[in-house]
Amino acid sequence: MGQTTIIIMILTIISKLFGFIRESVMAAFIGAGELKSIYTTATTIPTMLANVISLGIVSGFIPIYNKAKNEGGEERANIFTSNLINIILIYGVVALSIIFIFAGPICKILSPDLAGDSLKLAINFTRIVIFSLFALLYSSIIKGYLNIKGNFVDPASTGIILNIFIIISTILTGIFKNPYILVVGTFLAFTLQYVRFPFVAKKLGFKYIKKLDFSDAYVRSMLIIGIPVIISSAADHISVLIDNSMASAFFGVSSVSKMFYAKTMLNFIMGVVTISVTTATFPEIAKLGQSGKIKEMKDKTISAVVLSMLLVIPATFGMMALSNPIIKLAFERNAFTTSDTDIVASVLVSYGPYIIFSSLIKILANAFYSVRDSKTPVIILLIQQIINLIMNIILSKIFGLNGLAYSTSVATLICSVLLFISFRKKLGDFKLKTTIKSLLKISIVSFLICIIARLSFEFFISTLPLILSITVSVLLAGVIYLIGIILLKIPEFNYLISSVKKKISKK
Repeated sequence: MGQTTIIIMILTIISKLFGFIRESVMAAFIGAGELKSIYTTATTIPTMLANVISLGIVSGFIPIYNKAKNEGGEERANIFTSNLINIILIYGVVALSIIFIFAGPICKILSPDLAGDSLKLAINFTRIVIFSLFALLYSSIIKGYLNIKGNFVDPASTGIILNIFIIISTILTGIFKNPYILVVGTFLAFTLQYVRFPFVAKKLGFKYIKKLDFSDAYVRSMLIIGIPVIISSAADHISVLIDNSMASAFFGVSSVSKMFYAKTMLNFIMGVVTISVTTATFPEIAKLGQSGKIKEMKDKTISAVVLSMLLVIPATFGMMALSNPIIKLAFERNAFTTSDTDIVASVLVSYGPYIIFSSLIKILANAFYSVRDSKTPVIILLIQQIINLIMNIILSKIFGLNGLAYSTSVATLICSVLLFISFRKKLGDFKLKTTIKSLLKISIVSFLICIIARLSFEFFISTLPLILSITVSVLLAGVIYLIGIILLKIPEFNYLISSVKKKISKK
């Protein structure tokens, strides 16, 4: 797990760095105003549909593919995969038709403050970008197939292609003052990022078969797992839509872009660490759960939890401590003002805990999916959304835009606690005391280096440029954190280090 996770993290970091460049270019050329909010609104639906359905498909596809292969061999597994691709593309036609026809009402729901020419632009943007849905749906199945075959590199590399296309289209939009260049470039980015998937899958043994059977037993089994996951994932994304919609309605359309920039920074942590860990571990967790090796599956899940928290907690604390200088460095130029920096930095701090608890949820949910229990995570995630909606209404009146972020953080905390309780209740003891002890050690050291990072930044900023002040502060805090983790002897960290040493010694 350690070696694969590190490889995925490296590729994801490269991809996210391109993502930062993308957002910095966007901040410079289009700022945090109305055009950025329109763009965010238009890309929300295809992005949400892709993420929601992709998670549901991968969560259900991997264990059922293993089952089909075990019972009918590689050929039967290929038939199942081909059939699933055909079915999902038919659903894609239906979804595209609905979104294309009702683009207007959808944009108004996502951003109630839109009107006139701004609304027309958002509608046109949505209708163009939604055609990328077919590529997004197809790739979600092939991504699961590649993960099963041990290919994590190609799926992790797609973000690099995506960001390059959007960076180029953003620059051209700024030069020619034509917003449609941006949306067409985004459509091409969403589509062409998966250009290698068909060729790589074929090389690994996948043979496409023209088959369409809605009654296939394996498809039905996958839907039993996948549909609840899709519902729970949709509920999670709906909470984001609710946040954006309420932000637009209560605080103006430009507030949507400010929330987007804050989440972009925090999603860097989620993308680099949590997604890398879940991507690398889920195929093995699903295989253990499918074969009835529950103890091994639990150990692998808890190991994934602690391993991800080793990086998620300090990274989140550090980003919260240096929120203002980081946002200033990443975005503040040209159309992105000092006032925008202050607002985005404040929202980032409010959203911070959400990343930690959401990471826990994603890893624990995979354990339930591996034993074909998608009902439990769905119920808990729906409870989370109800809590989030109620608290949004209350806290937004007290804390303004930050209240929406506080609500999401608190609701996610409650959800993660309920999921931990359900995990232990359903699957039995999972070394709870050892796990809590490790998480407390990580949190204490992370809190200390958070203070060190802030104090060192305040010291260095008087003599060094902004970028060097942040870099030196982060490096200093990182070294101290590493020393602290080594001294505290956390088992998962020791395993990761030994895994890397073995890899190096083999070479």
